[in-house]
Amino acid sequence: MGKFLTIAAAGVALTALAAGCNTSGCQDNGSAIPLAAFYASDTGSPVTLDSLAIYGLGAPADSAVALPGPAIGSVYLPMRASAPQTAWKIEYRYRDLDTPALNDTITLGYESIPYFASADCGAMYAYRLRSVVHTTHLIDSITVPDSLITNVDRTSMQIYFRIATEGDTR
Repeated sequence: MGKFLTIAAAGVALTALAAGCNTSGCQDNGSAIPLAAFYASDTGSPVTLDSLAIYGLGAPADSAVALPGPAIGSVYLPMRASAPQTAWKIEYRYRDLDTPALNDTITLGYESIPYFASADCGAMYAYRLRSVVHTTHLIDSITVPDSLITNVDRTSMQIYFRIATEGDTR
């Protein structure tokens, strides 16, 4: 009987070791970062913009989340878990719009919610949006379909820009 227990214990130990060496790790997106999608305010249609510069305000070092170049239709706007709000500056680098007087800002007020995801993923943060404040130079409005920002990869904010299309005489 003692030999059987020794073999059984060795089998359990090997099984535990094999499970502990799982290389798949955490497959979830570990960061709860709101994805802001861009829309035209007059039509509600998705738009892509190629001359935006978006910076975190009060963020350390290089806080650029978007720079002029390839056209983008959305951008992730990271938040700070240690602060109750985060703000971004949007600069429009288009001809006739590239002036600080037309820059817009977006400020999100939120509650940081720490939670334990799993042994592989560890602790993460979710955020509950409490307020969205923005200037209205070229941003018409911002909608938030769900105030809970999690690590699910989905649109968290819809930013509606006042834009002119080719041939627009307004």
